[in-house]
Amino acid sequence: MVRGATAVQTAQIQIHTASYAAKPRIYRSFTAEDELLTILGNLPDVVAFSPRIKAHGLLGNEARSQVVQILGVDPNREAATTPVATGLVSGRWLDIAPPEYPAPREIVLGQGVARQLKVDVGDELVAFLEAADGSLGNDLFEVVGIIRTGNTQVDRMSVYVNLEDARYITALEGQVHEISIQTADLTRARETAREIATAAGLQLGPTNDGSVVDGDALVVRPWQVIHPSISQMIELFRNSYWIMYLLLYVVAAIGILNTQRMSALERRREFAVLMAIGMRPRRMLRTLEVETLVVGFVGAMIGATGGGLLAWYHATAGFDLGLLTSSAAFTYMGVAFSQRLFFVLEPHMVIQPVLVMVLAALISGLWPAWQAARIDPAPTISGRT
Repeated sequence: MVRGATAVQTAQIQIHTASYAAKPRIYRSFTAEDELLTILGNLPDVVAFSPRIKAHGLLGNEARSQVVQILGVDPNREAATTPVATGLVSGRWLDIAPPEYPAPREIVLGQGVARQLKVDVGDELVAFLEAADGSLGNDLFEVVGIIRTGNTQVDRMSVYVNLEDARYITALEGQVHEISIQTADLTRARETAREIATAAGLQLGPTNDGSVVDGDALVVRPWQVIHPSISQMIELFRNSYWIMYLLLYVVAAIGILNTQRMSALERRREFAVLMAIGMRPRRMLRTLEVETLVVGFVGAMIGATGGGLLAWYHATAGFDLGLLTSSAAFTYMGVAFSQRLFFVLEPHMVIQPVLVMVLAALISGLWPAWQAARIDPAPTISGRT
């Protein structure tokens, strides 16, 4: 879920000015110093990073126009940080260097934007926006590619241009609005953000404790701060998981208890014969407990194998959220998700249920085994009980 919410747009960590983090404005930018980029590149937990310009403007031609989010990116760094470049449905990704003037600038459209404007690769579009200095920025662009990321907000609202072209049209020479960072382990985003802040001498935040941070200071924010609603939802799910697991385990234990009790009742005469020829009650108890243990273990292994294979499939191929909703967009608590979520499968997720179910089977089988061990052979064989 976190990967689906962060992979395409925000990545797992971002660096902004404190003022931009509080309220994004086109003029709230900063210089991505080479020293900062070098520090990011040397940190082991940082997989990739991408400086960006973010602006909103009007994109269109003589027939149609649409308000879009214009993302100025370094083509190579963006391709390494997000899966956007792999989502091409036609055309190609941006060239490393912008074309020489007077050739049109290159632009890659989200599939929804291309459909709305009814354009294809090779068509030309004009972009208009308010630049950082208050002037009207505009330029001519040629569509070189169309992408489908699975994140409907990106596909329907976003376009990508070369970072230098975005700097020119927004009058932000040498500036960026953010640096998006992909981490090796998204569960350690807070720790990695702290490492970045310490290594680069940046602020970790913005904080929620009322402390004042200089508006021009650079702040490092993990996804838990960027998407607080997702962080809160995950924390709620984690706290409620044990209640759900407890209910499932209790239901399964009751099922095992009923199965073993019915099995013991149907074999009362057989148990009575065994008792009559010398089997002691303690051995009868152990025999039925072992039987229950084997049944529980086999059932748990079958369930773990089937569930593990299903989870592995969705961990590699993803789960299509379109099966759950007819809406073209999938958002939750104001956050746009990729339409395909990838499960996380770890060994303890398979081993723990097996161990719990074996223990539940052992406990559930005590009562039927104890009743069978207390059988009176004579009346049971004769059918009087």
